[in-house]
Amino acid sequence: MKRATFQLLACIATCITVINGQQTRPSITFAVSTVKPSQSQGWRLQPTLNGYTAMGVSLFQMIQEAYGIYQPDRLSGGPAWIDASKFDLEAKMEDADVSVYRGLTLEQRHQMLQALLADRFKLVVHHELKEFPAYALVVAKSGPKLHAATLEQTTPDGDIKGITGLVTQSQRGLLAVQGFSMEGLASLLSGYGDVGRKVVDKTGLKGRYDFTLRWAPNDRAITASDASGPSIFTAIQEDLGLKLEPSRTMLDTIVVDHAEKPTEN
Repeated sequence: MKRATFQLLACIATCITVINGQQTRPSITFAVSTVKPSQSQGWRLQPTLNGYTAMGVSLFQMIQEAYGIYQPDRLSGGPAWIDASKFDLEAKMEDADVSVYRGLTLEQRHQMLQALLADRFKLVVHHELKEFPAYALVVAKSGPKLHAATLEQTTPDGDIKGITGLVTQSQRGLLAVQGFSMEGLASLLSGYGDVGRKVVDKTGLKGRYDFTLRWAPNDRAITASDASGPSIFTAIQEDLGLKLEPSRTMLDTIVVDHAEKPTEN
């Protein structure tokens, strides 16, 4: 009965009720959470199989992760230290509840991190829609050059990275995927500095596909070996039969109304 009750809570974790402009917290929370000032020279922020781990990150970066908004100009407000002070963070589920956590969607996990920031940083935010330059991902005149994925290669929606498909290789100038949707590709491209804008899927393609994309990154020194490599825009058209067209779109932005530095654990 206890397990059934917890699973029911997992199903309703995405239901957020807005009352007087404030959001209620999700029903599921992390069993253990630690936040402390960081002396690290580098930084890391990533989901784990049972929560989140972060080292040397700012509250600005944690808010980006918690709300899935990674373009800096879509986050504003807050105290002066929001992007200057660095913290280490660990958030974990109880061992007995890890299997339930893995079944949550990316949005449910984001809501748990939002609740943690509200609790530890006294974070209060509100949303505003603003228009931004974007790219529309469309089918090129030559037609798509995509290979349909087999059923065995696809992965269910709501995996730990929130991408509708499996990334088999990801590094500078190389992306290889299996069972990927066009919505997933647009989402992934939106986070690439070589693209630099939000990408919206306008291909009309509803299947899942396997493909490899290679390009010459535009923000590093080009060596003789990759001087002839295509830009990511050219590679998308030549390798995938798709195209990025300049567009504009309304995007959600986060405005920080209040935040406090957390007390040490």
